Amino acid sequence: MPYFSRFTKAIIPLASLALIACGEGGTTSEPHLIHQFGGWHREEDRHFRICTVCGEKEEGAHQGGVCEVCAEFKALGLGFIEGGDGAHADFAQEANEWFPKMGKENGFLYDFSTDFGMLNEETLEDYDLVMFLNNLPYVESQRHAFEEYMENGGAWMGFHVCAFTTEASSWSWYHENFLGTGNYRTNTWNPTAERLKVETHDHPATKFLGDSIMSSPNEWYGWENDLRENEDIQILLSLDDSMEDSTFPIGDRVGEIWDSGYWPVAWANKNYNMIYMNMGHNLMPYNDFEKYSRTFSSEEENEFIIEGMFGIANRR
Repeated sequence: MPYFSRFTKAIIPLASLALIACGEGGTTSEPHLIHQFGGWHREEDRHFRICTVCGEKEEGAHQGGVCEVCAEFKALGLGFIEGGDGAHADFAQEANEWFPKMGKENGFLYDFSTDFGMLNEETLEDYDLVMFLNNLPYVESQRHAFEEYMENGGAWMGFHVCAFTTEASSWSWYHENFLGTGNYRTNTWNPTAERLKVETHDHPATKFLGDSIMSSPNEWYGWENDLRENEDIQILLSLDDSMEDSTFPIGDRVGEIWDSGYWPVAWANKNYNMIYMNMGHNLMPYNDFEKYSRTFSSEEENEFIIEGMFGIANRR
């Protein structure tokens, strides 16, 4: 099912059930104490849902298409929007336009902060999903809070450079156990759009995709560890030179081209509600930073992101 029609789905989150008696005037006289509400129907300034047993309606007002009451989940994006690598900052700026738009269309809330200090127990209680856009925490207390959040059922989606390290032992839980990558090993250049193999349809992020998709332009990373050998890792998307419609070679600058091989670019860890995807680096020259591409230019990749968000936030 495409992400843009999600409002038509009937979703019955446990939090929506209230121990109240049915009102009169419903569609059936079947007695029950707990209203079994379907999914929220949202308009620009209001929302409502209907009990599937008696027809009782619950409704309220909001602005912007979704609010704290009717949101399917609430996401927190963390990263930097200026300084650092210009293309990474540009990706976060772009994400901060795209995710609120998608939230309005699909029924979730998105907040953003440059402060990784928001990785604390009290703040994380308010969010169903945390996203690392272009950085990761370096303060021990923040790292510990994130580990606790994930170990206790939190959800996470990470992009591109949030996995980068040449010192994996500095946070072995994250780089070795959680991501499974170990150290960064290699990359392609310049950023290029490539044909990606869909490795499985047995995951919410890939369930509605074909056998391959075309990515947005990206700088692709290779890692020290072979993720195929890690039984905890479920590879979702890959660059695979054995695929019939492969777009190898990858990259177009001498010395940074992959002529062949197998390279995972998006995966999940079966022990956590998480997805890492290598995407998140726009094509732009570093002398003038003129944008030549957008990370969210591939509709198939966008579907992967949105369906993945809903899947790991456990709101299907």
